[in-house]
Amino acid sequence: MVTLNCSFLVRSQLKRCITATIVVGTLVCFCVVLLMDGTVTKSVEEINRDRLLHLRAACERTNNGGKYTIETSFYIHVKNESLLYCLVFKSGTTTWFYNINRWAGISEEKILDDKTDNFMLARQKYPWENPRVLLTSMKNTYTFIVVRDPFERLISAYEERLLGQLHPYYKNLSHKIYKRYHNDGNEYGVPSFQDFARYVVDQARNSQPSDLHWRPINDLCTPCLARYDSIIKMESFGSDLAYLTNRTGLQGKIKPAHMNYSRRDPLHRLIEKYFSQLTQQQFDDLYELYRLDFELFQYSPERYLQFIK
Repeated sequence: MVTLNCSFLVRSQLKRCITATIVVGTLVCFCVVLLMDGTVTKSVEEINRDRLLHLRAACERTNNGGKYTIETSFYIHVKNESLLYCLVFKSGTTTWFYNINRWAGISEEKILDDKTDNFMLARQKYPWENPRVLLTSMKNTYTFIVVRDPFERLISAYEERLLGQLHPYYKNLSHKIYKRYHNDGNEYGVPSFQDFARYVVDQARNSQPSDLHWRPINDLCTPCLARYDSIIKMESFGSDLAYLTNRTGLQGKIKPAHMNYSRRDPLHRLIEKYFSQLTQQQFDDLYELYRLDFELFQYSPERYLQFIK
């Protein structure tokens, strides 16, 4: 009888050991998978925190992006909703102009009209704040910025503004750029992306103000001198916007809007089409102009390099 009980106990303990081994093995495998892909476990909140920490570290490395005073021109303080937003043109501004101006009582028809200057419209309701007031506002207001891969932003600006030519100013600018780099007597030529890239670099070298639609983010918003609660990226706009909405309690008040014109080709084809026009030197010059935007917001130029002449 003793022998039978001992045999039963041994089998029972062995079964428990095997079960425990399987459970532990499963947990180990699960942990290995998580370690191999750290993003699996990261929430939007954690990703946002990482972006903010990276920005702070990058600012320390780059001496605050070479800036000493905050640029206030493109910050909009929406006091009623306790939001403070820096405009980065070609980075989700349609959605934010739509909401900001709608909250100000402007009709949707006027906001979405091609002829409306939504920035000037917003300024009528949300006046400019001087540096001291703006920095104080940042301490008490949910402050955010929307960013985008610098070269994607440049492609978007070229496609919509210079190729689209929907506005007389950009139609004239398009012809002006063409004539600068072509001596063929054509008064109404359309510049290539290479022409556009050369123009952007030449303007910067000659200390000429660049157009807002392709001005570097570091110049528009001086992010190293600001205090942000959120860094929204166009590449993850939906989830980032949902996070901001939940944090600010503005559920049902923030609505996405789309007004920009569709691309002629998929993005990967445009990258190859346009960046294959550039020489290595032209690419290097262009990258140097936007280098701080790449560094501050964790973007990489690698996918463009494969197409350079």
